[in-house]
Amino acid sequence: MKKFILIIFIFLINWCYSQNLVPNPSFEYYTNCPNNLAQIEHAIPWFTPLHPLSTSDYFNSCDLTNDFSVPYQNIEGNFQYAHTGKAISGLVLFDTLDPNYREYIEVKLNEPLVTGNVYCVEFYVNLTISSVKAIDAIGAYLSMDSILLSTVTPLSYSPQVCNPTNNIIADTINWIKISGSFIASGGEQFLTIGNFKEDSFVNAISLSGVLPSAYYLFDDISVYPCDAPVFVADAGSNQTICIGASDSVQIGSTPKNEYLYWWTPATGLSDDSIANPKARPAVTTTYYLHQKDFKFDETVDSVTVVVTSDCADDIFIPNIFSPNNDGNNDVLYVRSHNLKDMKFCIYNRWGEMVFESKDINKGWDGRYKKGECNTGVYVYYLTGTLKDGKQVFKKGDVTLVR
Repeated sequence: MKKFILIIFIFLINWCYSQNLVPNPSFEYYTNCPNNLAQIEHAIPWFTPLHPLSTSDYFNSCDLTNDFSVPYQNIEGNFQYAHTGKAISGLVLFDTLDPNYREYIEVKLNEPLVTGNVYCVEFYVNLTISSVKAIDAIGAYLSMDSILLSTVTPLSYSPQVCNPTNNIIADTINWIKISGSFIASGGEQFLTIGNFKEDSFVNAISLSGVLPSAYYLFDDISVYPCDAPVFVADAGSNQTICIGASDSVQIGSTPKNEYLYWWTPATGLSDDSIANPKARPAVTTTYYLHQKDFKFDETVDSVTVVVTSDCADDIFIPNIFSPNNDGNNDVLYVRSHNLKDMKFCIYNRWGEMVFESKDINKGWDGRYKKGECNTGVYVYYLTGTLKDGKQVFKKGDVTLVR
């Protein structure tokens, strides 16, 4: 129980420092695995504003029965992966047997919206293959107070962001993004998603499914200031290592809060799910960094780690390191099994020497005069003698990142 409380506490702290104001936007966090329909409340802090009359659903791969799981859902044999992660929500937005029946999901934002600020709203939808109808009326409504009603008829509100009229979403394979922006009146702190129109105002088409409704899946929901900075994937600069080297090189860049990362291929990486893993491939390899930002847009960048035999002096100096005390590439060392003696000096851009060592086991921790050096490019000079008496000299750049 203590561990569970700690996880939730850390999760709540992360909400407070987010650009996406929607907590648990991909439904990944839960109190219990779903074992039936109508359990959206398990995806904390989401809920249905029409509880207990409607059956807003929650699906998560943690359910091993494949009835309420991802990618299998117990909706007449539907199969769909999440747009991100391993969880999704499901709603009936139109019902052919029960006119004006509606289901919604609602959540309280991390903080109220600010008067006059422009906010963007995005979410992804997918129609289940079992549906007999596809519709256009899907929207997101932001309000100051929670919507709690005792009926399952359409909510009589005008959503600020809507799927365009007559843009019927009938894709049962791909996730479709619905997005828009609006100027906040101020104080809006609840987000409700669903169909806000009565049947007579809904445009629909008939399909060959067996479920007497238009049943949609939802994932990756975001509300954020439209001027929030967005960063594309940065896999870093190409690097070189020697064949059989015991050391690795660091690729990628500094991780950003609320961003998701995964690398392909994963071979030779210390961790294929972080922004800046260590790489030590056996052969020259091009790695691709896939990144999703806080609003779940994906960008891709690549970096090549060249594995070469042209390392006759057996001296290797990384061209990037990150002295941020995370235990990963925190100290810059000269690596060699063939150096008899050496002098290793590092200079900043003003020509000031910030580090000097004559001991191969003593590296630079990114500090100078007991203070942390700034992120940037530094120049190093290495002079030394190999075990066979040959004199060596190397000059190059190293990038310090935090």
